[in-house]
Amino acid sequence: MKKRQIIVPLSLSLLLLGACNADTEKATDVDKEQTEPTENVVKEPVDKSETTTTNDELKEEFEKEEGVSEVSLIITEDAGGFVLLDFEVTEDMKKEDAEKISKKYYERLEKEYPEHSVDIQARKSGETFVQETKATK
Repeated sequence: MKKRQIIVPLSLSLLLLGACNADTEKATDVDKEQTEPTENVVKEPVDKSETTTTNDELKEEFEKEEGVSEVSLIITEDAGGFVLLDFEVTEDMKKEDAEKISKKYYERLEKEYPEHSVDIQARKSGETFVQETKATK
């Protein structure tokens, strides 16, 4: 009788475990079917060269400023128009000098591109040192 009391619950437990395992295998199969990889679709890059320009004359003039080492000037015509001027300053440049240069070119860009948002950033050792910004309304 004792053997029967042990065997019956043990058999029922094994049956339940087998039934639970069968359900998880089916669920896994369904998950695999639902998550099949899609085709590799390569989107063509958007050509922004028609909407992006630069002002080489202004860029060359800016590069001649004392203490300025690198200059990036981008003028965009899309999304309302932006003028982005980033420049790197030397380690010995004081904040006041960087602010004077930024202010000078900020006023010039504001006059030359009145409908554009203007963002000028001076960087020192890769960190933003001085920033002038004007957003169009």
